[in-house]
Amino acid sequence: MTTITADEFSVLSKYIYSICGVALDSTKTYLVETRLKFMMQKYGCVSYLDLHTKAKADRSGNMEKEIVDAITTNETLFFRDASPFEVFKHKILPDLIDARSKSVSGRNIPLRIWSAACSTGQEVYSIAIALREALGNLNNFQISILGTDISDEAVTKASYGKYNKFEIERGLPLQTLNKYFTLQGDGWKIRDEIRAMTVFKKFNLMKPFAGLGKFDIVFCRNVAIYFTPADKKMVFEKIASVLEPDGSLIIGSTESLTGVTGMFEPKRYMRSIFYQPVPGSSPQTPTGFTYAQTPAPAFAAAAASVARPPLPAPRPAPVAAPVSAPTFGQASGQASGTRPVPRAVPAPVVSPAPQPVPVASAPLERPIAPAPVAVVAQQAPPLEEAPRPAALRPAPVRSQPAQVYRAGDKSELKRLLMQKKQKGQS
Repeated sequence: MTTITADEFSVLSKYIYSICGVALDSTKTYLVETRLKFMMQKYGCVSYLDLHTKAKADRSGNMEKEIVDAITTNETLFFRDASPFEVFKHKILPDLIDARSKSVSGRNIPLRIWSAACSTGQEVYSIAIALREALGNLNNFQISILGTDISDEAVTKASYGKYNKFEIERGLPLQTLNKYFTLQGDGWKIRDEIRAMTVFKKFNLMKPFAGLGKFDIVFCRNVAIYFTPADKKMVFEKIASVLEPDGSLIIGSTESLTGVTGMFEPKRYMRSIFYQPVPGSSPQTPTGFTYAQTPAPAFAAAAASVARPPLPAPRPAPVAAPVSAPTFGQASGQASGTRPVPRAVPAPVVSPAPQPVPVASAPLERPIAPAPVAVVAQQAPPLEEAPRPAALRPAPVRSQPAQVYRAGDKSELKRLLMQKKQKGQS
């Protein structure tokens, strides 16, 4: 047997995805190899790449159909997983009929049911039999059951409604077999009264749902497990768009719509879960959207909006320091360009300020008068900052009148004494 290479699997898996939406990862290499083996022999292909080339070149489309039929899983049986049919008969159907009977009083109650990916029809006929068993007389109802599948071969067999002994024994009780099937040659064929309730057609869930109409109940079981997360979301949101507001969706017992789409809400009955549309819901995201991408941008934007405002706050004070530097430099007789670097601004402002306080001592007044000017000129930052904050100014303000008093006190006293003496003499 010809073995498929990694490159051939990559090419074929992309081709299969493009024609039927089934996503195959590297763990499905053996599946592709074994299911397409008969086509390799039938068309005389020397490699799986050769098979792909011939399928792409086949204008009739027959090879493409054969590949789809071979790859898609047609594993099904009558009344597969009993619990969905229990919730269908005892919960969904009674609630639906009760609601419809109020809106269409005096007329037959319409019931439209869709079995998506119905394979060879066992699910469709199981639904029809369940309706017959639950409702008895169907004269008061207009029942239509649509079965669709992407495989031409599966749709053809489902429409014919004949099954061999092995297929009949899988899930179909003997009493039900004798009541709704007739023996025909080497198999069993569904009775016409049940067959008349159904319609089958080929349909690709990846395509638009235009023309399908509205449904009261949709069965879409064990097919989305072969889709990518984005395709799964897209398919179920399209199903929501063709489902009546009070309709119901039944999926596989191992499947869940949690985290897939917000257009459905789960409902529990006994041990089963079914889904109903969320009122007023609509698709929120594009087809290719992934939920993992949602939180990251939103969180980043929120973090940025919070982080930006505080950053500039601590910086303005040191930056503004050089503005006052030239003013003091000019006042002290220094060139503004020779001012010290602003990094000295944060130096202690309070430490030099207390020095002028011991003004009360007379012997120290003369040396102190010029000292503050010389010292402050060298320690520019403390006096430089003084003109800006009012709180740092008091010490120099007090020093000026003190210096004026010390500079002119004795000369003025001497002058007054001289005037008084002159007046006394005169």
